[in-house]
Amino acid sequence: MIVDVHSHFLSPLAIEAARRAPDRYGVQVDGADGAIRLRLGDAPPLRPLLPALHDLAAYATFAGAQGMTGALVGPLMDIAGYHLPPAQGRAWSRLVNESLAESLGALPATFRGLATVPLQDPPAAAAELRHAVLTLGFRGAMIDTHVEGRALAEPALDPFWRAAMELSVPVILHPFVLEQVERFGAYYLHNLVGYPFETTLAAAGLIFAGTLDRMPELTVVLVHGGGFLPYQLGRFDRGHQARPEARTGGAGPASGYARRFYYDTITHSARSLCFLCDVVGADRLLLGSDFPFGLGDPEPVAAVRRAGLGEANERAALGENAMRLFQLTPAAR
Repeated sequence: MIVDVHSHFLSPLAIEAARRAPDRYGVQVDGADGAIRLRLGDAPPLRPLLPALHDLAAYATFAGAQGMTGALVGPLMDIAGYHLPPAQGRAWSRLVNESLAESLGALPATFRGLATVPLQDPPAAAAELRHAVLTLGFRGAMIDTHVEGRALAEPALDPFWRAAMELSVPVILHPFVLEQVERFGAYYLHNLVGYPFETTLAAAGLIFAGTLDRMPELTVVLVHGGGFLPYQLGRFDRGHQARPEARTGGAGPASGYARRFYYDTITHSARSLCFLCDVVGADRLLLGSDFPFGLGDPEPVAAVRRAGLGEANERAALGENAMRLFQLTPAAR
């Protein structure tokens, strides 16, 4: 099997339900000009949804053309809604997840869902993850790299992390919401620099704050090749040695945690992917496409093969690791 662990979809069923009951979910739908825009709570309207984001057939066509025979399909992080009041956040997450499960029923059993959860209410997030995994058959969750400015390593979020660990399902960190940095406004730097920065910041927090030590069986996946983390492990280790602030969480040197993460293959560079493989090992690589966004990889399978990782490493990155990690088999649901 060849398995994509990084793709995005929002079921039209969720969009239509929100259109009918905006007060229940805290989500308003505007499609008057033909482009679907969502507004969550009192936040400004989101960017128009790309048509492929709510057209699962478009993803299935893309996956087939790339030779991918399985996938983990997650939400787009625009719609996570961590700023919604808790009751609406719970209702919206439940709707998104159950609608995704229903839509995925049209695809082979090797296409599985990733849950969105209401992280503004950590116990509810844990409960929603359990529902998504135990009732809907999801294989993990996809979350933003912070919760309205709160670090993922805050102890208040431990109920969610503990649930993921106890369920033995991975959590994929996917950046979207950025703090206001004026310089991110030019040259698309909010995405080119801001997103890898957010991933690095979140991962470093989980290391230095001791979250990974408190949750020894927790599995976390970093997208976009792990952001800047793999390249800066030496600097983090030097910081741990030289600065007492880096040791206050009780964690060891950061390089000792590099293999606690998994990393998708979206580096857009054969040399970078080879470096990542050397640093963390081929058994920590997962194929990613980031479909249907423009910064995704239009030929993710070919990109891995061009890197020349070696036959065994290539097989691991293209599907074997994902099958093991997300408990995928070609068998029926």
